[in-house]
Amino acid sequence: MCQTLTTDGLSGEVRPAFTEEEQNPNRCSDDSGDGVNSMETRMKGDPWRFAVAAIFCLLSISNAMQWIAFASIFDETRTYFNMTAVQVNYLATTYVIAYVVAVFLSCKLFEVTGLKAGILIAATANAIGASIKLVAVYAWPHMILLFLAQAFNSVTEILTIATPPLIANRWFPVEERVAANAVMTICLNVGCGLGALIPVFFVSPEKQEQRHFAALFWFQFGLCAGTFALTFIIPQLPRQSPSYAADRQQKMEAKRLRTLRERQNRQSGAGAPAETQPPLEVVEDDRLNMYDDDDVESVAEPINVFSTLGDTFRAMRTNSSFVFLSIASAAELGLIWSVATVLPQCLVPFGVTGSESGWISFLNLVLGSVIAPIVMHYFGQNWRHKQSLLVISIILVVNVCALCLCYYFGPSGDDHRIYYVVVVFLLWGGVAGLCQNFMLPIMFDFVVELTFPMRESTSAPVLTWAACLSNLVLTVVFGEVLGENPTRTDSAKVLLGTVIVCIIGCVALVLVRPLKRREEFEHRMEELDRAALQLPQDASHERVR
Repeated sequence: MCQTLTTDGLSGEVRPAFTEEEQNPNRCSDDSGDGVNSMETRMKGDPWRFAVAAIFCLLSISNAMQWIAFASIFDETRTYFNMTAVQVNYLATTYVIAYVVAVFLSCKLFEVTGLKAGILIAATANAIGASIKLVAVYAWPHMILLFLAQAFNSVTEILTIATPPLIANRWFPVEERVAANAVMTICLNVGCGLGALIPVFFVSPEKQEQRHFAALFWFQFGLCAGTFALTFIIPQLPRQSPSYAADRQQKMEAKRLRTLRERQNRQSGAGAPAETQPPLEVVEDDRLNMYDDDDVESVAEPINVFSTLGDTFRAMRTNSSFVFLSIASAAELGLIWSVATVLPQCLVPFGVTGSESGWISFLNLVLGSVIAPIVMHYFGQNWRHKQSLLVISIILVVNVCALCLCYYFGPSGDDHRIYYVVVVFLLWGGVAGLCQNFMLPIMFDFVVELTFPMRESTSAPVLTWAACLSNLVLTVVFGEVLGENPTRTDSAKVLLGTVIVCIIGCVALVLVRPLKRREEFEHRMEELDRAALQLPQDASHERVR
């Protein structure tokens, strides 16, 4: 009863869709009606889920605000801390470099410590980074302390940027999961948008003394410290499992952690006697949540920080849709982030000022922040990830093509500056901003469906890693094309490059197969529960007869 067959989407081989252990680690050992009723009772959301999501949103916003805080007070930062223009730019780039280098370590951290501990570590690093900036203002106004602060803040970014699908899957029921993921994901953009605006209220060309920078950094520290204090009230685990997928993932994770502890105890000589150790079959089933049965034996190998890389490569080798979705993330999201970085340089030849570029970037980041969660909740379980992403990608391609044509055939001369401001405001700040705010949460939810039962702490960061790597590469390439004194021809080359990259992302999405492994698993579990409940009823009817 705990077994069902499916066809492998890659090889066409007929094999079990999920093993007994994957469907529910405890199901086959408890076939009583009471056990099934207990399972049904626990399939609901914990009331604390909204508090957990709210605290995470505060953490994400407070961290993202510090990411690009120095961009809007560029000249003041360079003067007060005696830095060059390149050094100020690298204060924001530190985040991206850190993510590309260390994101897979964060995957292992969540795997070993659990969700609450990971969030607590992120909040701690965030508060430390904010406090170092205060030291820089009062004790030693040097760029070394600013880079050190950004390094601590980048640890928080590594632990939060791709965590929304993990929290949504573990804490929220099926009907709320998509909207919760969208809200938490969009907080990154909200924080970046606020980070571009708030600093100018504290520091400006007329206000660039110590007290002005101190007021900004105290504001940031107060927000970070308050969020750090709130993380202690987050429960270790939900009191009820919100879905079959969450129940299965949590039990498998707990079993794996127990096996790791017992292995460490045996190696240190402090373990239990051999006869009390769990049987080998239990240990082998621990890694069934990753891949096919051929990989079960790998759980016996020692766990190290590079095992996440091995898991990722193994998943990509057996799931081509995972690869194509990662390429689409790199092309679409990485492009939007990189263009946001070089946008002021692109617009200089057309007479658009830096402040106008800043407002356009702000609109691009936060335009869909209110609309996206409402739309996601409306779609709920009825939407189709691939179709939605394809529609957004096609809109983005058409939009970028229109932007390129408007600039290439637009009027010349600074007298027509308003024309270019309006065009980029509508097409890039408006349409492209909406596409970005919808695309990222959809991709996060889609990758969990594609790779289930792979851990959410591994699958989602792969997408953001690809986007961050693409962001770095494209930013460097676009920066070299624009140079120190960009011309209209240089800007046209960058816009043409955006069209090419968008088309690559659209083609990659076409090649993604719309697998729904998590949804199929939950439907199968519901069928098994209904069948198990029906058996005692049928038996009682037979006895009555």
